[in-house]
Amino acid sequence: MSSSKYIVANRNYLDLTPILLVIGLFFGTSILSLYSQDTPSGGPTAQEGDSQNPENTQPNPQNQNQEPTQENENELRKYDLQFRDGLLGVFRSEAYRNITKLGYYALNHPIPRVRAAAALALGRLKSRKGVYYLHKMIDRDGETARQAAYQGLADIGSPASLDYFYEGTKSEDRDIRVACFKGMGKTLDPGAREVLLQKGLTSSDKEIVLASIAALGYYQVPEDIRLFVDNLNSEDEQLQKAAVQALGVHKTRTAMSILEDAFTNKENLRTQILDTLAEQRNSYAIFALIRILESFSNSEAVVKEISIRLYRLKAYGKFLTITRQNTPLLRMPYVGAEVIRELEMGEVGKILGKSHKRFIIEVDGRKIEDFYYHVMVATKFKDSFTDVVKGWVFGPFIKVRNIKPPKKTKKRKRPPILDSVPEAAPSNDQNSQPNEPAPSEQTP
Repeated sequence: MSSSKYIVANRNYLDLTPILLVIGLFFGTSILSLYSQDTPSGGPTAQEGDSQNPENTQPNPQNQNQEPTQENENELRKYDLQFRDGLLGVFRSEAYRNITKLGYYALNHPIPRVRAAAALALGRLKSRKGVYYLHKMIDRDGETARQAAYQGLADIGSPASLDYFYEGTKSEDRDIRVACFKGMGKTLDPGAREVLLQKGLTSSDKEIVLASIAALGYYQVPEDIRLFVDNLNSEDEQLQKAAVQALGVHKTRTAMSILEDAFTNKENLRTQILDTLAEQRNSYAIFALIRILESFSNSEAVVKEISIRLYRLKAYGKFLTITRQNTPLLRMPYVGAEVIRELEMGEVGKILGKSHKRFIIEVDGRKIEDFYYHVMVATKFKDSFTDVVKGWVFGPFIKVRNIKPPKKTKKRKRPPILDSVPEAAPSNDQNSQPNEPAPSEQTP
């Protein structure tokens, strides 16, 4: 009897054994998974973010379906503070032109995006000292930072970076290749020019072609003018914009004249042409802006845009426009003086002064009394060592445009906080915004 009870008990125990094993296996795997979730990760990995996208480079210690721990939140907060303080330090160093501090950020900051921002800042400052730091970044850094370093080198365009440009043209990264073709033009190296002509212009990548066209303008070779004009007259707007950029950095009288004519014919490029002329800061560009202003004096929009750029250039003073064909430019301010050359109608120059004596000269059968004006106009001689020539012109043959600087507003003394502030009387200044003064016209 006892043996039969023992057999029944063992049989019941054996029937419960598989159930207990399944329950133990389930709880065991759950405990292991919870333990693995609580283990903090060491930082961003290759699976957590793509190196090409800076937004995905932020460390992500926890998975999407898991609650973040306190340690991981502290790590993310520390990363955000480092990123914010790093960017602020880069912007502050760029504002004070602290190349050494920017170089420190570019080489030593732990976050790649901050190093990239420092590299771009070094390029914007165009300091030859920054080339050293950018070379170090290219040799040692990884993605995002290397692209920014090449872009910085392209903005500087130092001849010391030629080897990096040559090697960068063979890179698999498209942004690096475009930056290298763009930067080779600023080096003014003859070998780099051959690379631009043979490889850049014939490339299947349109961005490289556009960068090569713009880079060729820095060489100021007269034969390249035809290439720029062909692209300017093409149907592709991107090629047109690249040609405008190339003509702007060409900085020759012929290039400025082509841009001036294109302003009339290419309405879609007018804003870029004005910006390109304003960036040159030479006499040819300023005189071209004045000629466009004279030609479109009836257009309020054009007058406003050109006036803004002239104020930014601080091109203040009196400018002249020749109103008579074959006006003599004299070497001295008196009748019978040597003629330097004859000025064409519509030529533009700047007035430097006037003679202390008046003269009476017969003009078109009438005797007119006026001053001789000392003027500076663009030279017409290709072999001249200077861009401008100075001489004297009789007053009735010119029209004067006076560009005055905006009036300086006096700073009012702010009343103390504890004193009662008197109520200000209503005035028009409270409801109106000051407009920039337009250049005034007057004839002598």
